[in-house]
Amino acid sequence: MLHLIRPALLLALMPTLAPCMAQWDLTFQGQVPVTANGANLDLAWAGGLNFVQVSDVDLNGDGLKDLFLFDRSGNTVTTLMNTGGQGTNAYRLERPDNASATYSGLHDWALFRDYDCDGKADLFTQGQAGFGVYRNTSVGDTPSFELITSRVNSRYVSPSGTGTLANLYVSQVDLPAIDDIDGDGDLDVLTFSLLGSYMEYHKNLSMELYGTCDSLVFELRNKCWGYFAENFNNNSVTLDTPCDFNVPNPELGEQGDRPEATEDTERAHAGSTILSLDLNGDGVKEVLIGDISYNNLVGLYNGGSIEDAYMTQEDTLFPSYDNSVDLALFPAGYYVDVDQDGKRDLLVGGNATSLSENKRSLWYYTNTGTDASPVFEHQQEDLFQERMIDVGEGAFPVFFDHDRDGLMDLIVANHGYFAAGGVYTGKLALFRNTGTTDEPSFELITDDYMGLSTSGIGISMYPAFGDVDGDGDLDMYIGDLQGRIHAYRNTGGSGTAQFELLQPNVTNSSGEPLDVGQFATPVFEDLDGDGLLDLLIGERNGNLNHYRNTGSASLPVWSLVNENVGGVSTVEWWNVTGYSVPSVFRNASGERELLLGSESGWLYHYGAIDNNLNGTWTLLDSTFLNVRDGIRTGVAMHDLTGDGELELIIGNYRGGLSFWGSEPILAGIGEMNTASGLRLAPNPAAGTVEVTLVQEMTGNWQLDIVNGQGQVVMSRSGSGQRLVVDVEGLANGVYTLRVSSVEGERKARLMVMGQR
Repeated sequence: MLHLIRPALLLALMPTLAPCMAQWDLTFQGQVPVTANGANLDLAWAGGLNFVQVSDVDLNGDGLKDLFLFDRSGNTVTTLMNTGGQGTNAYRLERPDNASATYSGLHDWALFRDYDCDGKADLFTQGQAGFGVYRNTSVGDTPSFELITSRVNSRYVSPSGTGTLANLYVSQVDLPAIDDIDGDGDLDVLTFSLLGSYMEYHKNLSMELYGTCDSLVFELRNKCWGYFAENFNNNSVTLDTPCDFNVPNPELGEQGDRPEATEDTERAHAGSTILSLDLNGDGVKEVLIGDISYNNLVGLYNGGSIEDAYMTQEDTLFPSYDNSVDLALFPAGYYVDVDQDGKRDLLVGGNATSLSENKRSLWYYTNTGTDASPVFEHQQEDLFQERMIDVGEGAFPVFFDHDRDGLMDLIVANHGYFAAGGVYTGKLALFRNTGTTDEPSFELITDDYMGLSTSGIGISMYPAFGDVDGDGDLDMYIGDLQGRIHAYRNTGGSGTAQFELLQPNVTNSSGEPLDVGQFATPVFEDLDGDGLLDLLIGERNGNLNHYRNTGSASLPVWSLVNENVGGVSTVEWWNVTGYSVPSVFRNASGERELLLGSESGWLYHYGAIDNNLNGTWTLLDSTFLNVRDGIRTGVAMHDLTGDGELELIIGNYRGGLSFWGSEPILAGIGEMNTASGLRLAPNPAAGTVEVTLVQEMTGNWQLDIVNGQGQVVMSRSGSGQRLVVDVEGLANGVYTLRVSSVEGERKARLMVMGQR
C-alpha cells in the first residue's frame, strides 16, 4: 500500500498524535468563499500548482475519469474529482489530506497506466535508476494500491545478441512514454538511453509469453527507435540517424539501408519528456518531446509503420499550426480528455523543479479533431490555477485587519512570480474578508500590496504586524531572503492601513543590521511579559531567533537574546535546512504555544514556552494534525467564526493555501451536509453542483431550488443517489435545495457564486 507515513514512524508518533488530534480535531473547509476579479474561485483552497504531471484515472469507482495532478514542487498530489458535467469546470476538489495520505512517497514522476487490463489504472513512479509499479486494488470509492515491484527490469540486448537483465533505466529528470507502442495490447516503454540521445524501445513480452497483458516482462528491442537523435548541445533533432550499435534484428525499425554510424553517435543525455500518441490517424505512434533547457515541444511524425518506426517529419514548435507551446521550462505533454467530450486533449505542464513558470504553468489545448487524429486548439495557460488562490512559488499566509472593520483580512506572501530569464518578482497579496464575524469570505483586492514589488526588498518577503511605535495602529516589519528586516510605519491611523518606509535594514542595539542568515520570517510577540513586543524570527536553518525590545513602546531597540530560543528546529534527518515559519497562539488554558511551518511541509507543535525562555521548549508533535500540503509551509491562525476555536490557513511552496476548521463554515453550506442527508459539491457553486443523497431514496424523487423569497426557481427529477445540476442560470446568492419523495424531504443550503 502507498501511505503517507512509514509504518514504523506512525507507531512512534501515536502517543503524541492522539491527544493533539483530540484537542484540535480540524477538518478541511474547502467551501469558504473566495472571489477574484468578480469570479468565484471554486478551487480556492486547493493549494496551488507549479510543475504538474497529469493523469486521468477513476479514483472513486464511479466510472468517471478524475484528474491526478502530481506536482514536482514538493512531490505533492492534488486530485480533482469528475462530477459528470461538461467542460473543464466539471471537477471538484478532494480533501487534500486524503490525497496526501494515499499517495505519499512518490517522487520525481508519477503516471497512471492500466498495465493489467482490468479497467483500473495502475501507478508507475520513479524509483532508483528506474521505476516501480503499484497495482490499483481500489474497491468502490476507496483508493488503494499494492506494490508489484519497486524496480522494473528489462533484458538489455547487445549488438552481439547476448542479453543482461537490469533495471529499465529512466533518469529521475526524464519522463518516459508508457504506452502500447506495437499495438499488441500490453504496455511498452519508450525512454532515452543512459549515455545517449537515442530513444530506446523496451517491448513488453506479456502477450507473447502468456497471451495476456497482465505482466511486466520487458526486453530492449530497439536502441534507436524511430532513427533520430537529440542534439547534445541543444534540443534540435537529427532525423535518419545511423545506429550500427543496435540490437540484432531490431523491432519497430529495421536497420536496412540506414546510414552508417559515426564516432559521435552516442551522446550524453541531459533530460527529456516523452509523450507518445497518434497525431495523424495512421495507426502508428508519433512523439512529442520536451527538453530540460527549452520552452518548446518538438513533434516527430512517424512515416514508417508499426513494424518499422521511422521519423520523417519534425515540428520544432509544436503545434505550429496553432499557438506553439512556449512554457518555461522543460515542458511535458499529457493526452487526456479534460473537457468531457470523448476526445483526448493536450495538456502541457513544466517538468522542472525550479526556475520555471509557476503561475500560468498548465497549458490546455482542446481537441477539435478526433481522438484518433487530433487537432489541438490553444485555450488557456492557467488551467485550474485560475480557480485557485495561486501566488506563484511559495505561499505564506498572515492575518491582518487591513481596513480595521473588525474582520481579519489575509495577507499572502510568496517567494516570487517567475518571469522570463529566470527572474522572480516577490509580492504580497491582500485578500479582504468580506464576510461576517462568523462566516468568513475573502476577495482578492490586489496581488501587489502597497506596491512592495518595487520596494527593492526583493523576493521571499514575509510580513509581521504589531504596534511598535505606540500610536494604536499596527505597523509592518518585513523579513527578506537575505535574512534582513525592514520597518514600515502605519500612517492610516484609525482607518485603512497605509504604510511608509521607516527604516530599511532594521538595526540591533549595537547599530548593526538584524541578520538571521537567510529567509527571515518575523512575528511580534511579548515573550517576556514586560508589555513590549519582542521579535521571534524564523530562518532557513530551521531555528528561531529571539530579539527582545529593550527600548520603549514608542521607540523599540532590538537586542539579541538567543539565536536558538527554545532549542526548536524544523530540520529533518535527511536535510540541512528547515525554513522555520513561526506562529504563536494560546491554548484553551491560556498558555502560549507555537506552530512552525517547515521545509519538509509538516507543522511542528511546541509547548512549555511561558517562563521558559532560557530553557528547551517541548516538541508536542512534528506532524501536527497529520497534514502536509507540500514543502515549505507557513501557517496563520485566528478565530474567524467567533466560536472560540482557531481556524488555520496553511500555505505551501506550490503557491496556494488550504483552510482548516473545527466546524463547517457557512452553517450548512459545505461539501458535506451529512446532517441534512445531502452532500453538495462544489458549494459554493458556479457552473454545476453535484447533489448526492447520503442515503439513497427509493424510487423517483424531485429536486427543487428555492430562493430567499420562497420561490421555486428550478426543479429537476432524479432517481438513485446522484444528480448533477446546472446552476449557471441562477443569480448569485444563497438558496435552499430541497429533495422530496414519498419517503420525506431533505434540505440543504446552496450558495451560488461567480456568475456573470
